Parts: sequence; C-alpha cells; structure tokens
Amino acid sequence: MSSRFPYRPFIISGIAILALLVGCSPAERYRVLSVFFDGVPNPNKKEERPQIPPGFDSTRRADSARALKKQEPKFVFHEPYRERACGDCHSTRGGNRLVMEQPDLCYQCHDDFSETYSHLHGPVAGGYCTGCHHPHMSEYPKMLKRKGQDLCLYCHEKSDVFANEVHDGIDDSDCTDCHDPHGGEDRFMIN
Repeated sequence: MSSRFPYRPFIISGIAILALLVGCSPAERYRVLSVFFDGVPNPNKKEERPQIPPGFDSTRRADSARALKKQEPKFVFHEPYRERACGDCHSTRGGNRLVMEQPDLCYQCHDDFSETYSHLHGPVAGGYCTGCHHPHMSEYPKMLKRKGQDLCLYCHEKSDVFANEVHDGIDDSDCTDCHDPHGGEDRFMIN
C-alpha cells in the first residue's frame, strides 16, 4: 500500500457500496441502508391516508376545508416566539438558558407589578410568571395555562374558596371578575 494514498481502501469501499446502491432495487436499497441508518423510508410500507373527519363532503371541498379549519384550536402566541426571536429571552449559546431570571426577564417588555400594586399575588411577588402564563403559546387568552376557575383552583383549595360566604352563588364565574390576579390595594386584590 502506498503511503501517498492512505485513504485508498476507504475510497474503493465507498465506490463499491455506492455502485451496489445505485444498481439495487428500492427494496434492496432499503434493506442495505437501514442497516447503517435510522429513519430510511421503507418503499414497501403503504402511506397512511389522513382520517377523514365526520361530515367531510368531498364534493364541497371549499366548505369542508373551511369547516375543518374552524375545528382547529386557535392559539395565542407570545410575540417573540411568533417572530422566532428566541434570543430575546434565551441564550442562544450553551443550553438555551434564559438570558435573565423571572420576573426581570418579563419586565423587560411587561409592566412591573411591584410598582403598580401595594399587595402582590404570591406568584407575582415570587417572580413566577410562568406559574400562570405559558411563555410561548397558549390556547387561552393572555397566554394563560388554564381557563376560568381552573387557573386559580390549581393552587387555591376549592373547599377553602367556597367555604367563604362571600363566594356563595359564584358557581363557575371567573375569579378575575372580582380579583386582580397580579395584585391590588388590599390583600384580597379586589378589582
């Protein structure tokens, strides 16, 4: 073997494998490539067609497409996420960490509630914005993680809330109809 071409056996092997692959049937090509690589598409596998939802009328495609579109959930996007400006909040170097801790990161764009209210809601005072708000997208307004009473009753004990006589008859009303979720001028954060 010549010292001028130390990679010669690898080159010859590569050319031989390439020649085999080019001359193989799709099934044989799949068999050989799948030994070396994950995710090689199987030419024998039938492509699954999407499930047609009930009420889909192929003769009225435009109307059916509009109906399908109406069924899709609508999402609320955090503007930096929508614009793919990940670097506004995340370090793009090393691990995707936040560029600063909450709530200071959030206060770069949003109101600092400690300057607005004399009493802060616990998660707000602790800087846990993402306790209630999703940082990227949500199916609920204001990027909330839950809707209605489910948001508040995730942390607040339902039996304690409804044991208070002030809450008699509120049924499934939103807590935010009466309480500001960020803070207020009294400890009950009444609007």
